[in-house]
Amino acid sequence: MKLNLLIISFFIFGLSNLNHSQTYFHPTSGVQSTYSGACPESTCSGTYYDDGGAAANYSNSINNIYRTFCPDTDGTCLQVTFTNWSFEYSCGFFGCTYYDYLRVLDGPAQNSAQLVQMQSFGGPATFTANNSSGCLTFRMYSDGSVRRPGWTANFSCVPCGARQPNGAADCVSGAIQVCDNSPLSGASPGPGSDTEGCTGCVTGETYSAWYYFEAQTSGSLDFSIDPASAGEDLDFALYGPNVDCGTLGTPVRCSYAAGTGSTGLVNGAGDNSENVSGDSWTEDINITAGDQYVLMVNNWTAGDGGYTINWGGTASLDCTPINLPVEFLSFTGKDKPGFNEIKWETASENNNDYFRVERSRDGGVWYPVATVMSKGSSNSTQSYQIEDREIEQGSLWYYRIKQTDYDGTTEKHDEILAIMNNHEKPHVVKVVNLLGQEIDPNSTGLRIEIYSDGSRVKKMGE
Repeated sequence: MKLNLLIISFFIFGLSNLNHSQTYFHPTSGVQSTYSGACPESTCSGTYYDDGGAAANYSNSINNIYRTFCPDTDGTCLQVTFTNWSFEYSCGFFGCTYYDYLRVLDGPAQNSAQLVQMQSFGGPATFTANNSSGCLTFRMYSDGSVRRPGWTANFSCVPCGARQPNGAADCVSGAIQVCDNSPLSGASPGPGSDTEGCTGCVTGETYSAWYYFEAQTSGSLDFSIDPASAGEDLDFALYGPNVDCGTLGTPVRCSYAAGTGSTGLVNGAGDNSENVSGDSWTEDINITAGDQYVLMVNNWTAGDGGYTINWGGTASLDCTPINLPVEFLSFTGKDKPGFNEIKWETASENNNDYFRVERSRDGGVWYPVATVMSKGSSNSTQSYQIEDREIEQGSLWYYRIKQTDYDGTTEKHDEILAIMNNHEKPHVVKVVNLLGQEIDPNSTGLRIEIYSDGSRVKKMGE
């Protein structure tokens, strides 16, 4: 269970948490009033120090603040090799007292099983994760007096039979599409290989799963996430509308409450986001037909007993293609220098309000590119065209088209385009005057810019 960190003033851990060339430092304070000091890090390399780094001692009064590292490659577990360590301790006739120490935990949570407690001094020593996530968590304690040099450690990844497949724990590669309002069971063996769910009120993933859905009809949406065991601590973050896994932004609803039991959206909750002191419930949301959302469910408690998502509200969710009230003749695309050109033709339209062209990197999560007003109702051929210029050279893009009636009903055309754009954006290669003579690009008066694709643009210099 997440615990409130009451004895340390709340402030966001900042500069000492920055990753510079695969160098990591241990945090000294928790975020969101918890013991979590930083977002989990996905890596299979790098050097890890206490907050003092290679040349200085660690800080006093670090109260069990932890940081998690996970392998960035499926099928592997994280391995850490301490080259040296030194912590405050003293020994007498009746034994030794260890004032400061670092605990290495086998898993992605603060209550994962302990592998070892690093204390006094020594080195080298190697420890390897042996759990379904492949992650290791490091939890530091120091008292208020004497400081020591701390530790230097190096990360690597090794093949690991205990590591379970990422599955739905990674948004880009494994997000599950929700096709209706039926109850949905879920679970996850870990946070996956990508660091994704660390925005808004949630400080990071532990045992997470990702879902995406689309509103078939407009209305209110609420849900409850009900754990299989009453002792599970569940969190969630809902992103949207119309985002993808690479552009999640800030959640529109988010709960990081420390309580166990059910959580979710409910009418009358009164808040859109809450930290560990929340009551596990945030306000329901009104969604519009055709909009897409991404949901992360995070089981914070080690062991992940699973849960069921029960959907409610007046909106309906759907992922089954339906025949459109528009008869399509064609839906084509072509890569051009600096943009992708999308065209479509219809043979007939009935009460058609507008089209929306959507784009995806993986064919799973989609976001809008352009909205094009339609002809309404027509029995003759109609042609439409857009240019998508918000692309990267050398990238594969998927496109689909959706149609919305005057009554707000949105339906999808079942054809998907895939376009690989390898063209460079046109650039100016020469500037000439009206006589065709090459001139200074910064000259005043009328000039003609000639681009690499042969196009010409007249401009008036200042």
